[in-house]
Amino acid sequence: MNAIIVDDELQSRQVLRELLARNHPEVIIVADGENVEEGCQLIRKYGPELVFLDIEMPDGLGFDLLEQMGEYQFQVIFITAHNEYAITAIKFGALDYLLKPVSEEELATALQKAHRKTKEKISEDQIQILLETLRNFEERKLPTRIAISTSEGILYKQVKDIVRLQAQQNYTEFSIMDHARKILASLNIGEYVEQFERYREFMKVHRSHLVNLHFVDRFVRADGGYLVMQDGTQVSVSRAYRDELLDRLEHI
Repeated sequence: MNAIIVDDELQSRQVLRELLARNHPEVIIVADGENVEEGCQLIRKYGPELVFLDIEMPDGLGFDLLEQMGEYQFQVIFITAHNEYAITAIKFGALDYLLKPVSEEELATALQKAHRKTKEKISEDQIQILLETLRNFEERKLPTRIAISTSEGILYKQVKDIVRLQAQQNYTEFSIMDHARKILASLNIGEYVEQFERYREFMKVHRSHLVNLHFVDRFVRADGGYLVMQDGTQVSVSRAYRDELLDRLEHI
């Protein structure tokens, strides 16, 4: 797998090269660059299968590079220092990232995903969700759409239409308003909880359940307490969340 690194930090590029050479010789770094303009030139020249892409560079964002490239077919693994807004944007776009300093374990996990998706390309919708999310944060707004990665591809849904999320081992099941089939996402529920709890209408009510309070029909105190959603589904409520839940239901 041919790859390119685009990162303005020389040391970061060197560390990544060393990790790949030592643990993943199947990934061959054919070139590296330090800014958006150079990254675009290298991608057009070498046509890599994978791009390691820094988010914040002197002449723009890694997201800008993807927008400038237009049509392309390569996988992207973002590299970033801790930037909660950028990470949220990446997750809402159903893409992968590595935090600096890059660890061997996280790199291996990201590469496994990239290998599985080598025949896919990032869609324009995913890029638009990334950019919309960042712009919304700049304007103190929350994202309105999310890309949900499944075994069959990427689905795009309005956040307001999501009824609830439920843990299914290492996956997450989404229930969507007016969507007959449930959606099984490729990430575990822990990857979604922090992102959705930014919204006042979403709340974790159990270790396996996150619900949209707008779709709650009633709270039942019997059997330890549970919610009945508008579609008739019953959702268990942990005692630790009960008081906060009842308070929020009164004020939603």
